Amino acid sequence: MPLGTERWKADPLAALVILGLTAWRLAWLPGSDLELYVDEAQYWLWGQELAAGAWSKPPLVGWLIRAANEAVGSDAPWVARLPWPLVHGAAALAVLALGRRLAGGPVGALAGVVYATLPAVSVGSILISTDSPQLLALALFLLAWVALPGRLGAVLAGAALAAGVWSKYAMLFTLPGLALAAWIDPRWRRPWADALIVALVALALFAPNIWWNLTHDLATVRHTAENADWRGALNLTGAAAFLAEQLGVAGPLSFAALLAALARRWPPGLRGLVPIAAAPLAIVLAQALQSEANANWAVGAYVAGSVLIAAWLAPRPRLTVAAVALNGVVAMGLPVIGTLAQDWRRDGQPVLARYVGNTVVADRVIAAAQQAGATSIVSDDRALLAELTWRVRATRAPLAVRAVPGRQGPVPSHYDMLYPLRADPGPTALWVGQSDHAPACLGAFLYLPPGEGDLGRRRLATAPVSGPCLDALRR
Repeated sequence: MPLGTERWKADPLAALVILGLTAWRLAWLPGSDLELYVDEAQYWLWGQELAAGAWSKPPLVGWLIRAANEAVGSDAPWVARLPWPLVHGAAALAVLALGRRLAGGPVGALAGVVYATLPAVSVGSILISTDSPQLLALALFLLAWVALPGRLGAVLAGAALAAGVWSKYAMLFTLPGLALAAWIDPRWRRPWADALIVALVALALFAPNIWWNLTHDLATVRHTAENADWRGALNLTGAAAFLAEQLGVAGPLSFAALLAALARRWPPGLRGLVPIAAAPLAIVLAQALQSEANANWAVGAYVAGSVLIAAWLAPRPRLTVAAVALNGVVAMGLPVIGTLAQDWRRDGQPVLARYVGNTVVADRVIAAAQQAGATSIVSDDRALLAELTWRVRATRAPLAVRAVPGRQGPVPSHYDMLYPLRADPGPTALWVGQSDHAPACLGAFLYLPPGEGDLGRRRLATAPVSGPCLDALRR
């Protein structure tokens, strides 16, 4: 069968699979029982602020949540999750286009389906993650770089690069791989003038975040450096764990296919994808050897990696069916599991404790503050501050949520940086936290009843605070 005919059959089928899977993920979201966990609640707050920066990561994730909130007119958790199936669906179509450009229609079609069914993408389609917009931006960046010549292509590549960095600094992990790709593969080379345009456009579009960091004690940069936490000793166990976790990120058969593809010599086009895919894995593996690394830190490998996986699997139809089917079961099942989060239990406790039960705890604290006549709730616990900030807005409670000043030196959280107690003039407050971390000036504690979820499992207490004690906490 001529390749052109095969392409026109493959592309619509792959697009139909991607769009159908995206619709499936969207359809289950309104029934989801998942609450906003700590990081998600913090991302939601960034969307309320619409600032050019945030404490731990660039704020694009929050802007997308805000867009969904405004479009639907709700702060419900499922609304905050609306952008992510759409983002990954668009990324899958971009990966399809990238694969078709480099390896022809059938491989491109398979690459789009491989990406759409990756377990990391399935998880990122029901949970809020900074990885999701980064992956879309990366796919568009690589597509613009290799497929759109001239200044317009360079401008679009620069814009996509900036969008990825606005989502997560890990977008930059791809650049060393791109430089190596241009060295070994003529299809990945662009004139120096184009590369300069890409860099200048990206720098100009990302400049507001750079300025924000400069005016906020380099908060995001400091937090990123603290996460690295290099210790100078080899952590072989951590490195092995990171590699093993990639079996879950990509699926066991897909990750094995990627490793085989990285070791193979490819023709021009696909050859350049090898260092592009390998760079994030190598960088994060080096991080794991020195300290610790989360499995998702290298997820950028799977944009280029999906094309390589498809190119390696395409001549092996049985393995192709097995790899896609295995990941497809996860892709179809996870949206359903989200609707059972409150009921899925082990030993009487919710399995997804990070995502259930925390709203009940936050609402109890809000009710206690209102009953005590407090004007604000104060804590030094980031998880409590995150959940309370979101729930106060959602319930329209007339309360402020403020962070009790913590340790000296760089601020320990977004709330300490922008919502410190010292900036709140209210006369009364309710302190909440663990009693063994309580300020010495507090009076008697009232313990919250035990509950479910991460917050419910803690021994949390509240205590009214006013007068000299409140003044002391402001210092």
